[in-house]
Amino acid sequence: MKNKITYILLFLLSIHLGWGQQNDARKEQIKSLKIAFLSQKLALTSDEAEKFWPIYNKYDEKIMVLKEAQMKLRLQKRIGTDEEALKKIEEAEEKEAEVMALKKKMRAELIPVISAEKVLKLERLEQEFHRKLLEKLKDRRGNRPPPRRR
Repeated sequence: MKNKITYILLFLLSIHLGWGQQNDARKEQIKSLKIAFLSQKLALTSDEAEKFWPIYNKYDEKIMVLKEAQMKLRLQKRIGTDEEALKKIEEAEEKEAEVMALKKKMRAELIPVISAEKVLKLERLEQEFHRKLLEKLKDRRGNRPPPRRR
C-alpha cells in the first residue's frame, strides 16, 4: 500500500514539475522571439546590441513582475467591502506608477546607448510584438474565445 501511494505521489510530482518546465520553456521561447523581433526592427548594430540588451532585460524583468502583480489584483473576484475594493485600486495604481518610473529610468539609460528616436520606436515595437503574439495565440486556438476564469 505504501508503495502505491509513493508511486502516485512521485507521478503527480513529475507531472507538476514537467508542467512548470514546459511553462518556463514557453517563456524562454517568447523571450527569444522578442529579442529577434526587436533587434531586427530597431536595426541595432552589434555595439548597440551589446550595451542595449543588459539594460533592457534588467528593466523588462522588473516591469513584467509588476504587471503580473497588477493582473492578479484585477482578477481577484472576492472583494467584500468598498474599503477592500479601494485598497485593491490603490495597490494597482501603485504598481502602475512603479512601472512608469521603471520605464522612465530605462529610457534615461538607453538614450546614451541608442538614439532617442530608437527608444521612442522601441515602445511602439513592444506593443506591435505583443499584438502579434496575441494574434498567433488566437490563430492557434482557432479563433475560439479564451476560457473563462472563475
